[in-house]
Amino acid sequence: MDGAYPSAKAIRAESPDLQRHKSEKDVKARILVVDDEDGMRVSLQKLFEQSGYSVIVADNALKGLKITQEYPIDLIVCDIVMPDMSGLTFLSKISRSIPVIIITAYASVETARTAFKSGARDYLVKPFEFSELLLLVRQYIARGEADSGAVSAEDALLESDDPTYKKLVHLAMKIGPTDIPVLLLGESGTGKEVLANSIHNASGRASAPFIKVNCAAIPEPLLESELFGYEKGAFTGAAEVKRGLFECAQGGTFFLDEIGDMPVSLQAKLLRTLQSLSVVRLGGTKEIHIDCRIISASNKPLDEMIAMRQFREDLYYRLNGIQLKLPPLRERGLDVLRLAAFFLADFRVKYGKEICGFDQGALERIRTYCWPGNIRELKNCVERAIVICESDRIGISDLPDIVAQDGRRVRSQAVPSTASDIKKDYMRKLLSSTLKKTGGNKAQAANILKVTRRTLYNWLSEYGLDDEG
Repeated sequence: MDGAYPSAKAIRAESPDLQRHKSEKDVKARILVVDDEDGMRVSLQKLFEQSGYSVIVADNALKGLKITQEYPIDLIVCDIVMPDMSGLTFLSKISRSIPVIIITAYASVETARTAFKSGARDYLVKPFEFSELLLLVRQYIARGEADSGAVSAEDALLESDDPTYKKLVHLAMKIGPTDIPVLLLGESGTGKEVLANSIHNASGRASAPFIKVNCAAIPEPLLESELFGYEKGAFTGAAEVKRGLFECAQGGTFFLDEIGDMPVSLQAKLLRTLQSLSVVRLGGTKEIHIDCRIISASNKPLDEMIAMRQFREDLYYRLNGIQLKLPPLRERGLDVLRLAAFFLADFRVKYGKEICGFDQGALERIRTYCWPGNIRELKNCVERAIVICESDRIGISDLPDIVAQDGRRVRSQAVPSTASDIKKDYMRKLLSSTLKKTGGNKAQAANILKVTRRTLYNWLSEYGLDDEG
């Protein structure tokens, strides 16, 4: 099933309008596994192929050396003790530009020291956790691709091992070349802005501006002038003409982040703008035509805000051409380790730290913690850990206290169901009381709630009140 959804980068390259974005490096990274143990070779080949890599295997170092001379190799996983030629001799004969991870059952301080002197980047003792090896592989692949310009932060953040998330990104890239409005929903920090920017880059508007505004971060009086601009003398302090963000986004994409925090008074003006495809600056009378694609995002449940008259239903339907709901990081399985590897590779270069990875304890905490702040919290966590880490691996003591605790216990505390229950109770009471007032007349109930009858019926079904009225 996973293979049905190619990467965001691959889908963008399919578009005829985006050939300028296509790269010859849009191919799978190639890993060479050199090990004389049959079971280990087969297991590692399966592990890496399932993770999206191209894999070549060799049962001895001589064959491995020949392969490096015939094929471009991005990373090597190599045993030490092998017949004919040892892994250490093999290391001395290949290019030091290829990252090599040594795996061996015969560990010693001297062997490790020799391996690192010969060019090895990392060293694991058999038996080891496959998750730890996979994390190291991703770190070195990500670092190498970042150095060569093949992978952007956007692509790395949109890559996933989770089938549901892959499907979502696939749909986002497919609708990219259209002008249909997109509504992105999801918790704070799940990557809504990254996905919005990727949709823009997948469109024919990619060479035009991508303008964004956080509706929650700007006070209401300023937000109106930011969106629509103003004429000279429109108010005290308006010494010159200011173009609004809608005008700045001409030909491109306008991203309205946290749209649920836009004041209701401004929602009406926004709706008129979207309907007429024109803006009037504050203090002006001239209508200015706008041509931009609208992408909006919210971490709030807009349908429930409509019921509470905090968000206009007509605006909701204008924005909701295609709705994409981003899952929280805790629901994306091992993606948390993939992203941790990417951030580690990025930040250790930024801070000039020779850190080769996470130890097993830190990996377990990262994997089991619930990440209520999602990708943003994970990024901050890894950056902090790299800054304070004083060894070659990040350990539990380098993680923030809340992450360093038992992740499973934190998970159960951080994701309570009470908030959802409260919302459900509120909606049930609201709908029941409204229907009681109208004597069960659903048309009148819809009018009182300022929603369409279709929305009312959907709510009644969602909250188990189909039989009422």
